[in-house]
Order: sequence, then structure tokens, then C-alpha cells
Amino acid sequence: MKNYFIIHGSFGDSKEHYLPWLTKELNKKGEVVCLDYPIGLNLQNFDNWEATLLPFKDKINEETVFIGRSIAPIFIVKFCLKHKLMIGKLISISGFNGFINIPDYDTVNKSFLLNSIDEFKDCCKKIICFYSDNDPYVPYFQLDMFARCLAAETVIVKGAGHFNADTGYGEKFEEILKYID
Repeated sequence: MKNYFIIHGSFGDSKEHYLPWLTKELNKKGEVVCLDYPIGLNLQNFDNWEATLLPFKDKINEETVFIGRSIAPIFIVKFCLKHKLMIGKLISISGFNGFINIPDYDTVNKSFLLNSIDEFKDCCKKIICFYSDNDPYVPYFQLDMFARCLAAETVIVKGAGHFNADTGYGEKFEEILKYID
């Protein structure tokens, strides 16, 4: 059975932006796991996020679709590589693998970052990276480099910022549905 994992970004939660809408839409297609991961300067790190997802590891398979925003895509990559998991699809929204020169974010994100992500291509059947030409948090070169390293299909959305409520993605993200299955 197809299943979906939706993972929020740094300092976020499962109720932010379009995630409740997306959860509802995907529940029509299969099982959806959309959790709240630990956030904050002393809580957000790879080990804590890994501990949150680990109880669901047996549900992850070659049919699984992961949708992650901001720091979540690199978390998904690192989790799958560490646990030698094969997944069906990764949909990255504003995903990156590097420092973004915002001190609080760099502090909480540093444990997620990897030296190399090339081998993830062998763990995932399809990779799609959504990013914008005007992300106010993640430099364009970081977004583009992440997609290139993964040899991903790219969807560059003009004026979408960091795909959050500030740029019109507070309630829905209709375009993503075309890429999920």
C-alpha cells in the first residue's frame, strides 16, 4: 500500500502552511504520517528527529513518498542513507544541504548536513525538487546545488519564496499534487 510521510522544516510543525491541507488530500490516496518533530535550539537535531521517525521505519518501502520542506529533505536523505532504505519518491520543497548564514537556523540545521548526497540517487526511484527564484532564507545556489547533486527533476516556481504563508502557500499547494503519484 502506498504511504506518504510529510515532514515540516526548522522551527515548524505539522499544522503550518499547507501541511494540513496536503495531509487531507493524501489521506484519500493512502496512509499519511505527518508528525511534529522536536524544534528549538536545544531540541532540533538529527538524532531527535531520527528518534521521532524511527518507530515508523518498518512502514517505509519502495512505494513510500516523502514530502519535505526546507531542512526536511536533507533529513530524509540522511535517514534513508543511514538506515539503508529504498523509497519510491522524494519531493523536496526548498530543500538544501549547507549553511544559509542565519545563525539560529545554521545552529539547529548543522547536524542534518552531509558531505555527500550523491549515493541517495540509488535509494530513491524519483526525486523532484521544488524551489523558487526568490527564497528569502536559502540562497538560490544552495537550492540549485541540492537538486543537481540528487540529479532531481526541478520545478522552479517564480515568486514562491520559501513556499510558506508569506508567499501564498498558507492554505494550499495545488501544484504539488501533480508530482506526488
